[in-house]
Amino acid sequence: MNKTDENSQITPQEKPRSPGIRIAIPPLIFVLSGGCALALEWFYFLDIAPLSALGIAVIPQVICGFLIGWAGFSFMGWGFFRFKSVGTTTTLVDPVSHLVSDGAFRFSRNPMYVGFVSLLLGGAIMFDSVPFLVATIVMFFHLDRYVIPREESYLRAEFGKTYTDYCARVRRWL
Repeated sequence: MNKTDENSQITPQEKPRSPGIRIAIPPLIFVLSGGCALALEWFYFLDIAPLSALGIAVIPQVICGFLIGWAGFSFMGWGFFRFKSVGTTTTLVDPVSHLVSDGAFRFSRNPMYVGFVSLLLGGAIMFDSVPFLVATIVMFFHLDRYVIPREESYLRAEFGKTYTDYCARVRRWL
């Protein structure tokens, strides 16, 4: 709590300036989990192919994984460039200047996070990879349980009813 003067009057806590996520930022967690998955796949899991064991043909599997990854990447880019076009931040340490609710944000409140998860899932399918599947799950839970609740709390404090109405209209993921 903040003290305002010598009389030790306590004021309500100030609104946060940002979601306050400085270390475990989503791009870093994406790169680390994807990199670890790639290394584990290459060194330890190359011969383990669960989808092939189920009788799924390699070519359709690779095409499906690629399409899921490409769709996620495109959706993420759409959201990212929409943020840039209105001049608001894409980092989790700076204050936002606008609530973006159009473009990709009409379909998901978190298109960039949908992109991260889709890229990892696409890798899991394309490479028929257990480590990529684990990385997908780790990324999803990191975003869903740690990052997004902090962002939503910050945005609710920043934009109030406008943000609450937006949440009622648009899903968190898809």
